[in-house]
Amino acid sequence: MNEQELAGKIIQRLNQGLGNIKQGTAYQLQSSRQAALDRYREAPQPVFGLAWAGDIAFRVSHNRHFNARNLLALGLLVLSLIGATYWQVVIQANDIAEIDVSLLTDDLPINAYLDNNFEAWLKRSSQ
Repeated sequence: MNEQELAGKIIQRLNQGLGNIKQGTAYQLQSSRQAALDRYREAPQPVFGLAWAGDIAFRVSHNRHFNARNLLALGLLVLSLIGATYWQVVIQANDIAEIDVSLLTDDLPINAYLDNNFEAWLKRSSQ
């Protein structure tokens, strides 16, 4: 079924229901349609303000979940994530520093300097 056949069937189905509509309702529908067409034909008026995709600013500010308690919880979550990331970076830096200090002060056992896999890698890469 192509678009023309579908449109024809929809029109036919809508026209079948026209006989059941009261005269007052039909008049209201016609006047509403005419008002919509008049507004559509008018030239668009420029509106000054911020342009938001999908009017997101209105929806966010008028959302029932957008309140101070939820905003505070979100802020604490973001701060805790930032803190955890920072803490991991500091811990990793401290671990690297400890290894460097151990290497420089010769506190590591001799086995730490021996890496049999490194020799095997050197032999493979030289071939």
